[in-house]
Amino acid sequence: MRFHKQSTTPSYFSRRDQIRLFRLVAALGVIFLAMLYASREENWYWLTGRPADDPARQQAKEAPHEIDFSVKEKPTLRPEEFLSEPAPEIEVPEQVITQLESGEFDVRVDPRLLNSVSDSTLGIRSHEANALYYLLAKATAIPQNVLEQSAEPAPPFVVAMTESPQYRGTLMTVKGQLKRLRSLPVEENKYGVSSLYEGWFFSKDSGTHPWRVLCTQLPPGIPVGDNLTDMPEVQVTGYYFKKYGYPSASGKLQTAPLLIARQVRWFPPSQQTAPSSSGAVKYIVSLFLVIGIALGFLIWRFMVSDQKFSRSRTAKLMQRPDMSMDSLNNIETVDINDVLKQMGQENQEPPASDQTDRQK
Repeated sequence: MRFHKQSTTPSYFSRRDQIRLFRLVAALGVIFLAMLYASREENWYWLTGRPADDPARQQAKEAPHEIDFSVKEKPTLRPEEFLSEPAPEIEVPEQVITQLESGEFDVRVDPRLLNSVSDSTLGIRSHEANALYYLLAKATAIPQNVLEQSAEPAPPFVVAMTESPQYRGTLMTVKGQLKRLRSLPVEENKYGVSSLYEGWFFSKDSGTHPWRVLCTQLPPGIPVGDNLTDMPEVQVTGYYFKKYGYPSASGKLQTAPLLIARQVRWFPPSQQTAPSSSGAVKYIVSLFLVIGIALGFLIWRFMVSDQKFSRSRTAKLMQRPDMSMDSLNNIETVDINDVLKQMGQENQEPPASDQTDRQK
């Protein structure tokens, strides 16, 4: 007698299991596409509403409170007093040398040249102008691609403002949105700088506080004006100079990080790489299409092989016997009483050898 149910190995090639597998893969694909759709913030605007368009274009509304944006004002001097300007540790070179003996471009700046530069002062002081034009001439003499390849990513806006002396003379790259771009008069200098442009732009983490850049060249077609409403996307690669003090539109004195660059790289609207996952969606849809075709082909092959196997002799031998009640109709039945009587008669009859002996 069997007390446990006899287990049978499931047929993984049955059409029922194949359909279940296909449904599972399709459900996973639908879940993945739903996650991708839910990850886009613009798909939730119907619930939260579209964010307001602030001047910094979805940047932080409030600047960090630990940043000191104040400007150091000049002390009031008596008639017999004067203010001495700090001298640099080494003199600024008379000529700009941008190539080494090996022929490679030298983008480095000796930090001792900028020791006399002071942060949080209003404008550019007279003793800082020589170093400023030296950096402008050096940046102009080096190709733009060399500057961009040699530059480091800019530190966060908070770090640049709180640790300004540490980054003075560092070549860095900052991306942002341009708010103002205009030409400035050029002071007399010994480095041959004949053109000067000023730009103000907001980086992603600067909030409503801008960066300032001075450059000698502009890309063709870049918008110029004091209030650029479109705020084009730009990338600035230049030398960090100082925390520059300036009067804001509200009349307050504030500071902003100042970069010395060769030019402002501009990304026209047709070339902007807007954050979109449309390219990834194409690859994902293509991947699921390939998977669906492969699964469809496998299911078709399984169905064909199942049909061939069902017509084979092995399949007929493996078929279970018919255990239904109809299959018992043609079976001959025997009365148990007749069987017992027959067995009793056989036991009463003497063996054939005994009958022979009696006859003798």
